[in-house]
Amino acid sequence: MGRRPTALPQGGRVSMYAGTRIIVPPAWERCRVQPTLTYWQGRDLMAQIQWLSRRGFLPVTPVGVGVSALSDYTQRPAGWRAYGVAVPAGGRIQVEVHHPKIGWFRLMAVNKWGQPGPGMLQAAMAPQPVMITLTNPAKEATAMYIIVDDPAWWSDKDSPYTLTIRRDWDPLKVDLSQVPMVAGLWGASPSVSAEFSGPSLTGPAVYPH
Repeated sequence: MGRRPTALPQGGRVSMYAGTRIIVPPAWERCRVQPTLTYWQGRDLMAQIQWLSRRGFLPVTPVGVGVSALSDYTQRPAGWRAYGVAVPAGGRIQVEVHHPKIGWFRLMAVNKWGQPGPGMLQAAMAPQPVMITLTNPAKEATAMYIIVDDPAWWSDKDSPYTLTIRRDWDPLKVDLSQVPMVAGLWGASPSVSAEFSGPSLTGPAVYPH
């Protein structure tokens, strides 16, 4: 599993958004050399998420069923941002991040408890995926949480990343309105910088690479 993270918050205190229990993601030291496998093993967001969840809720931006792409940039100085996507029982999604400096990015997928759940393990084993395919093997709809990790802070308002979402079902025919995005360790704090586009792509997920 490699070494554990060295950039967890110090002193046991974290900042919250005013009037909420939503945590402001704390800083990591900016990556200045193109990441290697050793670097990604040391940047253990899973461990940080678990540590932070004992002190409050993590911010997540819900992605509507009519959204097929969004442009955004990660929070500084944390260097990551999370999005919630509802997936019906048996449904499959493919998520891909695009950016001119794609070699510095990775995607992660977790459940409401901040861990790779059923249908996410293959994506979790890849060292630096920029496209992941996720399935919901459960008998009921659920939310999956996608994390865009940008440790070198290459994304900003002048050079945002694009996140595309391909679904293998027709969003107009599947009601996912009852799937909660605020669940487990996640608390709603939508990104004010995100720009969404649609309509959603339908039909079987495609694999362009």
